[in-house]
Amino acid sequence: MSKLEVYENVIQKYMQAMAVWDLDGLCSLFTPDAKVYSPLLGWLSPRIFFKKMCMLSDVKASAQIPHNTLLSTEGKPVMVKHFTFTWAVKDGRKTTFEACDVFEFDENNLITKETIIYDTHQLRIDMGGNPLDFDL
Repeated sequence: MSKLEVYENVIQKYMQAMAVWDLDGLCSLFTPDAKVYSPLLGWLSPRIFFKKMCMLSDVKASAQIPHNTLLSTEGKPVMVKHFTFTWAVKDGRKTTFEACDVFEFDENNLITKETIIYDTHQLRIDMGGNPLDFDL
C-alpha cells in the first residue's frame, strides 16, 4: 500500500469518526504527544480539543462535504483534507464554512499534528461568538 493510500485511509477514518463525534475513535488516530491547532482555541491536545467538540456538537445536524485530498509534493508525510463543514451545536446554532485540515504523520502513520484552517468570521456571527470558549 502506498503512503497516499495509507494516509487517505487514516483521513477517511478521521472524517468518519468526526461525522459521529467519536472521541475515542478520533484520538486513536493521533500520537500520544500530538497537537491540534484550532483557529478558535489555539494549540491543544487532541483529547481536549475533540472532547470540547463532542460535548457541544449536534451530530444529527452537522455534516461534511468532502472536496479534495492533497498529498505533499515535497516528499513530506503531510496530507490536506479540503471540505465544507456544517457545524451545529446542541442549542440549535449552526454555521457552514469551508476548511482545510493539514495532517502530519509519523513513521507509524499516526497523526502528530493537525492544523485546522478556516475563516472564523461567519462562524462567530452565526454562533454569536466562540462556542468553544469554555473550560472542561
